[in-house]
Amino acid sequence: MADEERQLILLGPQPKYGSLKTALAQLQLQGPVALITAGWETDEHEDRELRQAIGIESINLNLFARTEQLFADDPELIQTLQARQDELRHLRNAYNDRLHHQLKAARQIIRREEHLIDLDGERESAIEMVRQLDRQYFVRTSQIIDRYEERLQTAQRPLVVVHRREIGELLNRVSAILISGGHVAIILNRLKIFGILETRPELPMIAWSGGTMALADQVVFFHDSPPQGAGNPEVLRAGMGLFHDILPLPDAKSRLHLDDRARVELFARRFDRFKCVILDEQTILERKNSKWSSIGGDPLTCLGDQGTVVNFRA
Repeated sequence: MADEERQLILLGPQPKYGSLKTALAQLQLQGPVALITAGWETDEHEDRELRQAIGIESINLNLFARTEQLFADDPELIQTLQARQDELRHLRNAYNDRLHHQLKAARQIIRREEHLIDLDGERESAIEMVRQLDRQYFVRTSQIIDRYEERLQTAQRPLVVVHRREIGELLNRVSAILISGGHVAIILNRLKIFGILETRPELPMIAWSGGTMALADQVVFFHDSPPQGAGNPEVLRAGMGLFHDILPLPDAKSRLHLDDRARVELFARRFDRFKCVILDEQTILERKNSKWSSIGGDPLTCLGDQGTVVNFRA
């Protein structure tokens, strides 16, 4: 079964698990579900409220705890991954230095109004320079990750094989996989280490917030007014690639200045090969039979290339 054929439900933040309950009702599950709460890190096991909201039997795969045990038992693995992270961090710093200036220039030219000359070409050129930087950075991060994976051969490491076998046995008992929010990079790394998507690919999957972001083709961080930092949306790295046409924006209404036409236009045009879909507390995006649709909850919207929020069309 291809990744594009798996039934998916993507959600935004779940402070009260309201849309998660709606999504579970949509699936009409007959058996237990698997939980991935690795994004909560050391609080991974604090899942009582989530279990109560689900209302059916659930099995936490404990991916964060499993990884911590792996690191303790296989020091080479953690040391090599730390070296990889150091390379990625230095590359990200250089990317952000360049990104800051290019986004500032692009916003200025988008906002500029001239009555004597058409600046559309200049605007597109400025945005294309940002796209080119994103593409270059995306390729470089992928090359670093691939180089370290070739060295590590994670899937063949004896202790990883043991964990994958145990997880496979657990997944044989469930009817769906649920992935919570939290630290996106940690979710992404744990999904890869344990080969979650390769095991039982026919299982429906529900993800929210950081879990949704980790499943995308690209992971893009965004926050127009963060407590610290420049507030520039940035490409982090390749995601799990479970879908290629959607860029999910969980909690976008509170994280993005959606009334700033220049920012919205730049975001939408910069990532114009995706539909930049806003996923908030009550929105539900489902992919079934390879087609996207909104179910229940609030109507789905996405960022428009004219600088406004528009209705989502699959």
